[in-house]
Amino acid sequence: MKDITITFTREELQLLYAACMNYGDKLADLAKGIPNEEEIGDSLIVKAKQTWELAGKIISMEEK
Repeated sequence: MKDITITFTREELQLLYAACMNYGDKLADLAKGIPNEEEIGDSLIVKAKQTWELAGKIISMEEK
């Protein structure tokens, strides 16, 4: 995949961070609510972690 450079304002970065954190939290909550479906729950947790990692990248961009 080709790297792309995009410039965001601080406010846009904060909004993206909040959206990623919220989405990750919702995925984790969904995973908890699916009993006896480990594969689905594990998949949701993986996506939640990826989303939280993206939020971490966004924070590091904001600090620059």
